[in-house]
Amino acid sequence: MGEGSCLDSNLRRESLANIAMRSRISGWAVTGLVITLIFAVWWRGHTFAPAVEQRLGVAPWPVVEGDVEPLDCDEAAYAYMARKLVQGDRLYADLSENKPPLGYWLYAASVAMGGANELTIRLLPIPLVLLTVALVWWIGLRLSGTIAAVISAFLYVLLSTDPYVYGNGAQLEQAINCFAVAALAAVLRAEQEPGKRGTWLLLAGIAAGLATAVKQVAALHLVILVLAIIAFPRRDVSDQLRLRDRLRSLGALIGGFLGVVVIVVGILAVRGVAGDAYDDIIRAGRALATDVEAEPNAPSPAVRWLTGNADPSGELPPPFGSTKYLVWWGRGSWPLWLVAVPSLIGLAVRRPSFGRLVLVGWTISAMIQVVAPRLYWAHYYLLPMPGIALAVGVMLGDLASSQRRTWRSWVFGLGLTGAILAFGVIQVRDYLLVPAEQLTIRHKGGGQWVELRRIGRDLGDRTADWNDPSLLVWGWQSPLNFYSKMDAPSRHFFTNNLMRDFADRPHPVISPKIAELMDDLRENRPELVLVAYPPFPSLREFLEEGYLPTTLYRIPISPDGRGLWVRKDRFAELTRSRATVSQRESPPAQTPR
Repeated sequence: MGEGSCLDSNLRRESLANIAMRSRISGWAVTGLVITLIFAVWWRGHTFAPAVEQRLGVAPWPVVEGDVEPLDCDEAAYAYMARKLVQGDRLYADLSENKPPLGYWLYAASVAMGGANELTIRLLPIPLVLLTVALVWWIGLRLSGTIAAVISAFLYVLLSTDPYVYGNGAQLEQAINCFAVAALAAVLRAEQEPGKRGTWLLLAGIAAGLATAVKQVAALHLVILVLAIIAFPRRDVSDQLRLRDRLRSLGALIGGFLGVVVIVVGILAVRGVAGDAYDDIIRAGRALATDVEAEPNAPSPAVRWLTGNADPSGELPPPFGSTKYLVWWGRGSWPLWLVAVPSLIGLAVRRPSFGRLVLVGWTISAMIQVVAPRLYWAHYYLLPMPGIALAVGVMLGDLASSQRRTWRSWVFGLGLTGAILAFGVIQVRDYLLVPAEQLTIRHKGGGQWVELRRIGRDLGDRTADWNDPSLLVWGWQSPLNFYSKMDAPSRHFFTNNLMRDFADRPHPVISPKIAELMDDLRENRPELVLVAYPPFPSLREFLEEGYLPTTLYRIPISPDGRGLWVRKDRFAELTRSRATVSQRESPPAQTPR
């Protein structure tokens, strides 16, 4: 018998063993899942503990002081869009953004239920994380057993909340992981149950489609799922029947994926925004990935995937440099990333099986998705976290339940255990014992978010009796629109790097958007304009004609035009002392994450 036939035989035996395992899931496994889910809610709740204390009078966390963590620029942008969508605006036609719509729809659904406030946004990711934890638990149970399932689920709770990768916020990567892990689990279930294979693969395709409907890059997972179907263990049937089975399986997967695409496109078409969506998602999205040049003094791509971005001088954050401008994305989880590499190798070469090989491929696909946009923002590193948790959990589960232990297995097991303990200590020290508002300051380079919240609220107070005031931000400071509750006068409310780089240069995608932005400004002259990036010539001319610079918040107007500008007829009214004005220096502009 050939080597391939032996492997197929082993895989068939493994599949039968997994079916038997499903029928006798231990009470310990279920208890571990329930405890882990409860722990996940409590653990993530530390981020908004002050809000809980304010509403309930009690907050069961060791450190509860100050305010809740403010929204970062992405969260605030999506929350602003959600508020506008709930009010009736149309995505892409009235609000321009370069991602597919599902993430924005999730935000809008949350705001519709809980209102456009910080607590709603902080609660938004919890159901997604809990579902992902349960799926990780099931996959760990299927690949190794109870120990692996509980350890993997517990590790994912901590990894998915790591503040250094913005995990404790409402990042869209949480939704991607939920759908992408569901697709992985459905493919593994399809391998277990040939009789229901079509149904499970249809669900896998739907889940992969939903992940892609959040961010385009998630479509890379579809490649791994297709390869998994092609590699399904052989059954004792003729080659013709086997080929027909593979084609039906691929058809179910692709059909589910395309079904989501058709529904999403249909909704956009019914809303009359299909053309605008194509322009934003396809044309602008592609240009953002290909036409944006690296930041000045950016690290080489050969190391940037590990070090992350640098400050404007090219200095890297610790442990690679000494800048305080940024914080290294791996600072909170490096012990697990370190042991994940041998764990993934072990899954592929030690007791290889269909499920383990697919998990390794899925994790590699997620890692590719981190670097594919070439932006290296910290929250992208959330994408491989389910695979990291499972790789370490399954390997430790194998070692703990093995009947044959060697000195090598003891050393590896102790290494894995030590890494988990070190990771846990870091998370307790740098997350659980840090006041919520300080999380963004210490671990995200986000002191600007605290200041923007303060300024936004003060602007809202100062303009509370104005008739529908508006605020344009030429930059990434979307928290100002969210916290001031002032709308932007244009659908181009957020300045991504592509708009910044090509505002004064010809570009087939950006030039029409800049022209549209200027038309909107002339037609709907906003009361306030915050200029965070140097204004392009037509914007500078527009400001000098009808606006006055102000240092109300000690944001000095620089020689290149950056700062806060106020429409001349509103200048005296705005600068009159009506609210507590921030006395803190505004932080320097940074690249949005």
